Amino acid sequence: MTTFTAVTYNVLAQSFAHRDRYPLSCPEALDPTRRHALLLARIDELRADLLCLQELEPAIYDDLRARLLTTHHAAYVQRRQRPDGAAVFARRSLFGWLGHDELHFQTQRSGDHNLALVVQLTIDDQPLHVACTHLAWQPESTPRAEHVGYHQMRELVTHRDAVAPTATWIFAGDFNATSQSIVLAPALERGMEESCRSQRPWDTSAVNGRPRKLDYLLFSAGRLQPRPATLPRLSRDTALPSLTEPSDHLPLRVDFSPAPPRPHPAVVDDDDRHHGGRRLDPAGSPRGGTPESRQGQR
Repeated sequence: MTTFTAVTYNVLAQSFAHRDRYPLSCPEALDPTRRHALLLARIDELRADLLCLQELEPAIYDDLRARLLTTHHAAYVQRRQRPDGAAVFARRSLFGWLGHDELHFQTQRSGDHNLALVVQLTIDDQPLHVACTHLAWQPESTPRAEHVGYHQMRELVTHRDAVAPTATWIFAGDFNATSQSIVLAPALERGMEESCRSQRPWDTSAVNGRPRKLDYLLFSAGRLQPRPATLPRLSRDTALPSLTEPSDHLPLRVDFSPAPPRPHPAVVDDDDRHHGGRRLDPAGSPRGGTPESRQGQR
């Protein structure tokens, strides 16, 4: 499989960029016209082959689509009765585009409408499915049975298993959860892997003066080999948005390469079985003693 660069980025909808919410940000960094231009420039700098965006408003999507039309496939879905949505852009020279679906989660917080944009791609004639989503936030102390984000992740994994259980998948987005949260459990327990476990620093947001990792690129375990880019270190005094980082999240960038082939298990002759270089009797024990007689050898 060809190596490609994937980026997930919560761009902060302008509708949510209020001065009282971002007291450390300078007024120019929150100005709608200036932020629009800064976001377009920041996204262009990323040079992403696969670009997954959240909190994207239609005006910025239209401008991005016009800029990337010749180089990237594109899809966008807006949340119901909300000003923003999710988008995926995939480089035409690397990816085939088979279509996209919208997964509207059954579990929702009151007044929200979270969803996942799921695109069906091919790379080197192999299927690659990408889900771009922004999950609901709730306090970490929320019990599992009541946690909306947890149930939304379960729905996404169930959708994966229903539509393409054998394909390679990437789950991209702002999960509104730290790495130890129960929100990630349904994915990690059912075959998805964290691409940035070795990345330090790895915080992607500092809302309310709390640096945290909230953004992820999960992938089908054993299918890809990730190499995350370096992130700037965030502190409680980091001003986001700023004139250099126009969102309250940092873009998360990972290069994905084909996973190295797994070693084939050794072929064992049933008539001459060995264990650690020792011959085994038909019961599987080394000749010259039973497991009980050798307990002191450990």
